[in-house]
Amino acid sequence: MSQGVNESMSQFNRIHFAHANGFPARTYTKLFSFLEKDFSIDFLERHGHNPKFPVTDNWDFLRDELREAIENNYSAPIIGIGHSLGGILHFLVACQKPELYQQIILLDSPIISRLSSRGLQILKLAKLIDRYSPSQMTRFRRNLWHSKTEAFEHFKQKPKFDAFDEDVLHDYIEYGTTETEKGIKLFFEPRIEAEIYRTIPHHLPKFLGKTSLPITYIGGTNSREGKLARLGFMKKHFLTDFLQIEGSHLFPLESPQTTAEIIKQVIKNQSK
Repeated sequence: MSQGVNESMSQFNRIHFAHANGFPARTYTKLFSFLEKDFSIDFLERHGHNPKFPVTDNWDFLRDELREAIENNYSAPIIGIGHSLGGILHFLVACQKPELYQQIILLDSPIISRLSSRGLQILKLAKLIDRYSPSQMTRFRRNLWHSKTEAFEHFKQKPKFDAFDEDVLHDYIEYGTTETEKGIKLFFEPRIEAEIYRTIPHHLPKFLGKTSLPITYIGGTNSREGKLARLGFMKKHFLTDFLQIEGSHLFPLESPQTTAEIIKQVIKNQSK
């Protein structure tokens, strides 16, 4: 767990950040740089890699991993912020133990509708989930380069990374890869990333009424994930506020400064 730069800050200003699938927390270094003057920021470097908390259906152990980190490292309620995977994990922990939080902010982490939930469950039961999620592509993606420069050029040409802030892409290469005897490989194991996609929770609607915490959703205007989730259900039943930022599902990595400014405004509004 990484500690924020200002240890003297009050608990009221403590953020625990949880990353998206496949993007270790330090990939968000530029986003953090716009927040750390006002907040202490802590995180787990990568979810899903601790054998004590394996990836299972509906992410039960991943939820437990996050809950344990919060329980062990904070003495007062914190602000939970998560992107995609990370937002859903904060939501699951908040439904289980709302007393751990002041508020949570979901960065393109849709709480899916009942209809989407049922469809997802059927895909899992029929073992068709790989056809309709990124899991199959993730599992077989390239995972070895001669150098970080080669890795940077590789990802820079990929459509998924095309809109990334260039500093963020450099951070992804710096913190999202690791050196081995054979060369540079991804720090977040593609096998685990694929399994996280494959086991995405289908039971979220059942948590209706489980927490009265302020929950803010910040979504990308062009987020495919948001559109598939049928956001109207979440807006009606779970949210205190709903906002959007220009960009895709990965907008925190595309527009880190804009994302940080909106996060600060949300926290200020919900803390009044």
